[in-house]
Amino acid sequence: MTLTDRRRKLLQIIVEEHVQTTQPVGSNALVDKYKLGVSSATIRNEMAALEEEGYIAQPHTSAGRVPTDAGYRYYVQSLMREEAPTEDVQQTIRHQFHQAAREMDQWARLSAAILASRLRNAAVVTAPHSAQPRIRLLELVSVHDYLALLVVVLQEARVLQQTITLDRATSQDELTAVGRKLNEQLAGKTASDIRGMTFEKTPAEAPVLEAATALLDAAENITLEQSFMDGVRELLRQPEFHEGDRVQNLLEVLEERNLPRSIPDAVEGDVNIVIGGEHPVDEMRNFSVVTTRYTGPSGLRGTLSVVGPTRLHYPRTVAMVRHMGALMEELLGVYFT
Repeated sequence: MTLTDRRRKLLQIIVEEHVQTTQPVGSNALVDKYKLGVSSATIRNEMAALEEEGYIAQPHTSAGRVPTDAGYRYYVQSLMREEAPTEDVQQTIRHQFHQAAREMDQWARLSAAILASRLRNAAVVTAPHSAQPRIRLLELVSVHDYLALLVVVLQEARVLQQTITLDRATSQDELTAVGRKLNEQLAGKTASDIRGMTFEKTPAEAPVLEAATALLDAAENITLEQSFMDGVRELLRQPEFHEGDRVQNLLEVLEERNLPRSIPDAVEGDVNIVIGGEHPVDEMRNFSVVTTRYTGPSGLRGTLSVVGPTRLHYPRTVAMVRHMGALMEELLGVYFT
């Protein structure tokens, strides 16, 4: 719905004042603090119009007004300006990553910790993974004359393994040669890619290909996303969650297995914002969730999310999530092309 310039400005002030103070916003306070150049009566009339249109609400009689989910939605779509992290903050974050191990799960863990500490809310970050598991390399290790261990390393550095029964006694040198040849053929391939390949297979290669394809199939059917969560204590300190029932709902969704599943997927290349009652999961309707997906050039991908009350500092949160997503993409591009 289109708002007049005055109501747009008033809604912006109410949202930002409530986010900062956590208290309902009254007309007298607005007139005194923001020098709006109109009377309290005029502001009350405009606030009544915003309330009628569903953008603000009065929590109880004689109280000021607070934004509704619709008010926050209008704000994030039409009024807010993202507050990008300062150069000093960006340099500090980059330094933290340079000090971390060059392992994708460590990057995800660090990202969650940075988002939680900078935004004072909960953060959930999934480690980079492939939509379809792809082989990075494979190795064959002799266990017995007729038995070998197949080790498959996926592009996201996940390791799969399976023992293979051989139809004849095979030395380690022979297995190494088979592995070298198959690595040239299979690097970067998915299970469906391997099935579509047409090349002559030796008796030693056939069981390896069959086992590698089975491992990829099994990996694709299992949820590979490892998620890291931080900032639960920060979220519990928010005044919205001092009430017993809300704390109970919060604790239920914050369980490690529940929260990642309750976060809607983000559109690639953008930041997705779900506010309160927009969320499809009932227990999440007291929260706002800001999510982005990051993707590397090799197809590895993951998500970064911040979970907080609907009274979220959206300009800072959206910008920080966007920045961290871009940084994860940069790291994947440098180290995992």
